[in-house]
Amino acid sequence: MTGRSARPILFCATGVTGIDGGIASANRNVLAALEAVGAETGRAVQTLVLTEAGRDAPGYRTFGGDKLAFGLACLAGMRRAGLAVFDHVRLAVPMLALPGFLRPPSVICAHGSEGSWRLRPSSARAYRAADLVLANSNYTLGRMRSRIAAFNGVACPLGLPPQFLPTTAPPPPACLEMVLEAADGVRRPLEDRVLLLTGRMDAAEQEKGHRELLDILPELVARYPRTQLVLAGSGSDLEPLRTLARSSPVAGQVFLPGRVSTADLEGLYRKAYAFTMPSRQEGFGLAYLEAMNFAKPCLACHDDGGADVVVDGETGVLVRQPIERTELLEAIGRLLADPGFARRLGESGWRRLNQHFTSAAHQARVAGFVRQLLDVGAPDRQGDQ
Repeated sequence: MTGRSARPILFCATGVTGIDGGIASANRNVLAALEAVGAETGRAVQTLVLTEAGRDAPGYRTFGGDKLAFGLACLAGMRRAGLAVFDHVRLAVPMLALPGFLRPPSVICAHGSEGSWRLRPSSARAYRAADLVLANSNYTLGRMRSRIAAFNGVACPLGLPPQFLPTTAPPPPACLEMVLEAADGVRRPLEDRVLLLTGRMDAAEQEKGHRELLDILPELVARYPRTQLVLAGSGSDLEPLRTLARSSPVAGQVFLPGRVSTADLEGLYRKAYAFTMPSRQEGFGLAYLEAMNFAKPCLACHDDGGADVVVDGETGVLVRQPIERTELLEAIGRLLADPGFARRLGESGWRRLNQHFTSAAHQARVAGFVRQLLDVGAPDRQGDQ
């Protein structure tokens, strides 16, 4: 190929391989899709990564958080690229400094709050200037359409992160032994009624449901004595949550191991009875997919991205927002009271994952949209430039 058609694909990312988090996990599928399209079309893929450091390789450059150097590299890369893909709208804002005729066709991935309730005016301009916005769920796309006029957006649901090997059949309940330190300081084995929540612990947000679960746990333990709660993850809210758990009358039933390895996380998913994340901030909710890969029933919220993933009464249970204590208690109680029902939900979730949300399915969705831009050029823009 020659001329414009041979120009590389530029991927500007907050993180891909060197950090944790949902965006980085989704980026692994996005990068795989871009590399597949690059191989098909004879294009190189150039990846610029803001937050990682010391992981440079051919076609992969890291900036260790240096926003100025990263932004300048993105601008230079856009001048040479045949397509630019941004994993977050804040990374795409510098493209507004380029006249429209100097910009390549551009794609912005939208994840949730940054496109709706935390929308900045500059972000809205970037979304309208992009040739295509890939929203991570129908929920996110709907929220964005209620806030941003005339942008070209489509729903592109995420898939299982590639660091998790897909299970080939719904795994049976795990018999493996796992011992963790409980909030009271005593190491205890996990039993057969583990409620698991994995996710970032952000003191400024506190919206994933950690505190709500800690609040109802004493009553759950009174009704179902072997119930245990594992809150895995790290962040600025970890120590406050540990302090809160130590003050619980059932501190011996609560475990906060902090950040865990992928192998240990898989062990927790296998050991869990149910995945309970009544989050009010998910644009999609990759953790639900991780749990579904191990055939675990999921608890999520209505009017949230998790409802695009978890089907109420079919693959899990949904509770309303704002979360009402009694409803949450009853929803989890339904799962604990009927292991057969919980198991059926988990198996149905496993089938739903394999029908719609595999890594391959996510990569195919991204690749399909990217091919359209490369084949026909930039579509007509519906907003200002």
